[in-house]
Amino acid sequence: MCWLLLWAGINTGPGNLDLDLMEKSAANLFNGLRAAFPIVVLLVWPVRVLLRKQPIIRRFTWPEALWLYYGLICIVASIYAGPWFDFAYWGFAYLSAFAATEMYMEASSTPDRAASLNRLNWIFGVVVLATVVWVARDQLLDETSTGMSGYGVSNRLPTVAGIPMVRASGVSRLAAIPAIVSFVFLLNGRGVSRLLWICCFVPTAYLVWVMQSRGSLVSFAVALIFVTILMESKRRYVSLLAALVVLIVYVGGFIPEQAIHTLWLHATRGTRGQQLVSMSGRTSIFDDAWRLVNEAPLIGYGPQADRRVLTIVPNAQNAILYALLCSGFIGGAGFVGGLLISWVLLARALSCQHRMTRSERTTLLQVAGVLAFMTMRSFPENCGALFSVDLLFQLPVMVYLGESERAYRRRVEAQARRIALNRTGQYPHGSLNFSD
Repeated sequence: MCWLLLWAGINTGPGNLDLDLMEKSAANLFNGLRAAFPIVVLLVWPVRVLLRKQPIIRRFTWPEALWLYYGLICIVASIYAGPWFDFAYWGFAYLSAFAATEMYMEASSTPDRAASLNRLNWIFGVVVLATVVWVARDQLLDETSTGMSGYGVSNRLPTVAGIPMVRASGVSRLAAIPAIVSFVFLLNGRGVSRLLWICCFVPTAYLVWVMQSRGSLVSFAVALIFVTILMESKRRYVSLLAALVVLIVYVGGFIPEQAIHTLWLHATRGTRGQQLVSMSGRTSIFDDAWRLVNEAPLIGYGPQADRRVLTIVPNAQNAILYALLCSGFIGGAGFVGGLLISWVLLARALSCQHRMTRSERTTLLQVAGVLAFMTMRSFPENCGALFSVDLLFQLPVMVYLGESERAYRRRVEAQARRIALNRTGQYPHGSLNFSD
């Protein structure tokens, strides 16, 4: 229920909590209630902890603990922002995702429980995607010189029920996650089940393509290549063979150059030269953000800092720069550290996948694909550094990797105890029982 509230609270903000505004219409009242959901989840957490038989908080994994630390530093830095609650709200909303995670994982701190948390959020993401596509069905796509395009949907449909329409980059991000998940199921599946995953992969991958979000498109391609490389040798070779056939068809001239040129223009939205190299001006924004980071290097400017202090565009357009602006080097180190440790844990889990069941390997590859997508997308967007769909997708991935590492260590320790028992006939001094 708490995760449902978090997803329902997406695309709102403290401005919707205005009581005078909420009294004007049912839509404003609905949006005001949605904006309160993350705060409600955060308030429910301590109550839930106190009602437990043992009122203790689950021990966080290293990646989520570091990101939680980053969120706390953002709250501390919010004292410099004014009006205070309008910016502190985003810090509290960020922490609410960790509250929901802790309550969900309370039942069982295991990789299986963390895997179910990821699947739950993938389902919620698909529901939100389907809702957005249905709401914007008449204005979602528009005919262009390179084919149908969803770019600019927020211009064609500025608001829905009193809130801004999701931008093209948001739609492509929502579509990329189920596309990655179904892609892994498709390659790892057997028999008739593959037809189901083809039916899921094709429309979601098409949405990623047609929305023309360059950051999402590149990140999506990297994620698919990444999980393909990680597949079992047979499936990897089949995928590489298919890619080789496509390459031969292209080199052999079977595809007209005009078609290739049109595809390239569609993928880049016709951007060329210096504008493409500078990522449509993002490099200038990065310089502006870095200058401001150095002016407040300790704990930054508080949540949503880029909206207040950037002079070129009020958007940092980069997750690490956003984290540094909001929490300085003290808090930003936690954000960067959590992301790096997640990749270290993924590498360790991948090195042990031969010991996993088929289902466990599938989940690991899906998590790897989502992490690759989110990490790549962190470069051109504020991915995961603020309360957003990105955080709701990425945090469960980090929890899964952390719990997988703990389970691995428990197995290693249990095996060491068994070896010691076989050699000596008794447990080594200070060791635990097998059940521990």
